[in-house]
Amino acid sequence: MPQIYASLTVDLNAIVANYRLLKERHAAHHVAAVVKADAYGLGMIPVARRLSQEGCHTFFVATLEEALTLRTAMPDATIYVFQGIGKGEADEFIGQAIRPVLNSMEQVAWWREAVRDKTAHAALHVDTGMCRLGLDGREVGQIDDPEQLVQDCQLVLLMSHLACASTPEHPLNEEQLALFNEVRSVFPMLATSFANSAGHFLAEGFHGDMGRPGCSLYGISPNTSLPNPMQHVVTLKGPILQLRHITQEQPVGYGATAMARPGMVLATVGLGYADGIHRIAGGEGLHGYIGEHKVPLMGRISMDMTCYDVSDVPESLLADEPYVTLIGAQQGVDTVAEICHTIGYEVFTRLGARVKRVYV
Repeated sequence: MPQIYASLTVDLNAIVANYRLLKERHAAHHVAAVVKADAYGLGMIPVARRLSQEGCHTFFVATLEEALTLRTAMPDATIYVFQGIGKGEADEFIGQAIRPVLNSMEQVAWWREAVRDKTAHAALHVDTGMCRLGLDGREVGQIDDPEQLVQDCQLVLLMSHLACASTPEHPLNEEQLALFNEVRSVFPMLATSFANSAGHFLAEGFHGDMGRPGCSLYGISPNTSLPNPMQHVVTLKGPILQLRHITQEQPVGYGATAMARPGMVLATVGLGYADGIHRIAGGEGLHGYIGEHKVPLMGRISMDMTCYDVSDVPESLLADEPYVTLIGAQQGVDTVAEICHTIGYEVFTRLGARVKRVYV
């Protein structure tokens, strides 16, 4: 009897293929990997280890906790923390050779004091148009001695973040590039990182010295208005818990939003919104696949289960493949995201812990 659990199969070789493509696209052919949020829900440690085998030795995470987890598995990797340091955290960064991304003059001051007479590196983040983290232009202009700041904080990287790179024609892209170049002239001694996933597909001026892709490593399109150049990475399957042969018209699921007709065969599948399947998708045309057969979702998505109309699927196939594929080669994450009125990032990062990760 097959195991009754939902599975998320992650193709690590496809991630490597996407890394190679992004590295080829980057002007300097130097690319780090963003593995925050558990590598977008796919598994930070196995993803980072596989990328390390490919020659990627620099990783970005969001928090110190994520960095410490990664450090246990990757003792020699270069690890940057996007959120930078909190008050009193500098010693832990230094002790574990983790590099904060300094986002404010307050963080700069904490780090400057902490690294005196010690060896520890950091990045400086400038805001060029996101209005989130990073020093703004006024703060950069108030730095009296940039060379001394670089020396005191042992800065090795200057970075910013593109807001609209997935829309190449957006005027903000050029505005951000101009602002970033202004800051680069203040810190010409620092290496730069500017390009996110979509930034690798803009002109070379956006690339900087080191690319910093995230979503496209995992198969998400860098520009959903164009064909996706990235390889498919993830397959999400839910087990068929029960087949029900309908003999009379009856409602399906909470709220009786769908009606099953005589002669239909319904499959109850062990995936629901507790596993990260967006509840809104129940009314937006989400479907699954069994082999090559497209099976429509019936009724609302429950916490642990969904129902699908499998009437047209041969019984022999139902026996051989007792599961429904929600994300796969036939229905990629960007398609699911569009159905759910969201983005691929959210689809991946919402996938629950009880969905078993399988790595190939």
